[in-house]
Amino acid sequence: MNEQPDNSSALPSRFVLAAAPMQDVTDLAFMHVLARIHCLPDVWVTPYFRSTRTTCAMAEQPLRCIVENPTGRPVWAQLAGSSTSSLLRDAEALLRLPIVGINLNVGCPSPLVNRHGAGAALLRNLPLLREISQALRAHLSPGMWSVKCRIGWECADEFPRVLDVLCDSNPDILIVHARTRKQLYAGEPCYAAVRLAVQRASCPVWVNGDIHSVERALGCLRTVRPAGLMVGRGLVRNPYLLRQLRGGAAPTLKEMQLYYMTLLEETGCFLQRYSPAGHCNRMKKYLAFCYADFPERAEYELRRCSNPSEMARLFRFARTPA
Repeated sequence: MNEQPDNSSALPSRFVLAAAPMQDVTDLAFMHVLARIHCLPDVWVTPYFRSTRTTCAMAEQPLRCIVENPTGRPVWAQLAGSSTSSLLRDAEALLRLPIVGINLNVGCPSPLVNRHGAGAALLRNLPLLREISQALRAHLSPGMWSVKCRIGWECADEFPRVLDVLCDSNPDILIVHARTRKQLYAGEPCYAAVRLAVQRASCPVWVNGDIHSVERALGCLRTVRPAGLMVGRGLVRNPYLLRQLRGGAAPTLKEMQLYYMTLLEETGCFLQRYSPAGHCNRMKKYLAFCYADFPERAEYELRRCSNPSEMARLFRFARTPA
């Protein structure tokens, strides 16, 4: 039975709901899906463009999320790098495209990214983070400079120093993933650290990390009082969460099945080289966040599926998210 809208749970007006950047997940196909099922965020942040002395961000796949954006919603282009000159070069190139600004990645926990001093590794090199932040601030017009960071490399005690560095560069938006790099994506987020950012930063602060339900979102709103929420894994599992956060109804089983089928269709359209097994493997990048909503046997078969028609058959066993 479909739940009726509960407007008492709606977030305040003018509150921002953003889609978190997830490499190989919040891609152009996913943008098409959310447009088709009418569950769009207020703003997108692209998966990161890797910016190095020898790699031009313009050559990378997230470019399609900007130039082919089908949603009409604004897009921030996220850059990950550790070379100030390269980041400035690529920011300048991206500014020629229809974006609302540049977002610096100070949170990616990928060992490959961190080995090159980028992403969350900047949390261990605060002089370099200061240099990059101030250079981007000086280069970008007001309203076009944002940062997405974690609260530390090892522990949350590092965050006040990180926050000092970032606040000195006067970002226009600060997005805080309330975990350390050491935590990766496990453990409870430390929303107290985000509350510190809300208290000290002169710009709007958005919170990221385990916003997977209306209850969690409202609890975060009460304790942190941010200006926005950024939803990642919870959005992939249940894109209708955006509707719920705006006071609408929870998804029906039919809507969830529609979501999976639309995702299957759109991912097939965007594969560069199509094969049935490759299509299923692409789907599994999204389904990795959804398996909990399938019975054990269906999950087992989905994980091993290499035929899109069989995958579509298995979607009928889906359950609505808990």
